[in-house]
Formats: sequence, structure tokens, C-alpha cells
Amino acid sequence: MAKRYLLIITHSTDDPDRANSAIALAVSLLSEGADVMIFFTFRGALLAKKGVAETVEGRNFTPVRELFPMILEAKAPLFLCGACAKTYDIAPDDVVPGVKIITLPTLAAEMPSRETITF
Repeated sequence: MAKRYLLIITHSTDDPDRANSAIALAVSLLSEGADVMIFFTFRGALLAKKGVAETVEGRNFTPVRELFPMILEAKAPLFLCGACAKTYDIAPDDVVPGVKIITLPTLAAEMPSRETITF
């Protein structure tokens, strides 16, 4: 059975290095055969909004615009915090295809079976 991870991404345009490193780690884990789930929360919620991931480029990392499609192709479960979607005015039609808006109880149900990493 593949190792299971939950990446909680809390940054986007506010800290491109941290956001980019989180996405790079997700791609690396997926390439190693890990089961990776991503939860976008706080300012990280903006990465789930169409067009934002393409603008994030950390120093010394492959840009998010090149990495994010690999996550989408792998069909990794992608979740957006419902409260954060409201906070950052992200409507369901604005969300990247494949991202599901959820509540915290849904996330909490996944946490016991996954190693959780927060960026």
C-alpha cells in the first residue's frame, strides 16, 4: 500500500517560495507512487482559483504553472476550504477543475489515515 499524505497548503501569492515548495513536494511524492491529498486553506485557497497557480513562482523551484498540471493529471484529490472560499470570494465556477470545496469535518475524517504536512 502506498504511503498516504495530506498536504495542507496555506500560502500562495503571499509567499511564493513556500507555495511553490509545497506543490513541488506534492509532485515529488506523486512521482514516488505516494497517495497525496491536497487541502488549500487560508491564502493557499487562492491556488485553487483559476489562473492564480500560473502566477506563482518561487525562487529556485520549477514554477507552479509547470508543476500544477502534473498534480491534475495524477488526479490527486484536491480540496478547498469552504470558509476560505467565502473569505477570498472564490465562487464554485472560479475553482480549478478537479478541486472540490469541502468543510473541515470532511477534512478531519481523512486526517487519521494520512501523514499531514503543512506549508
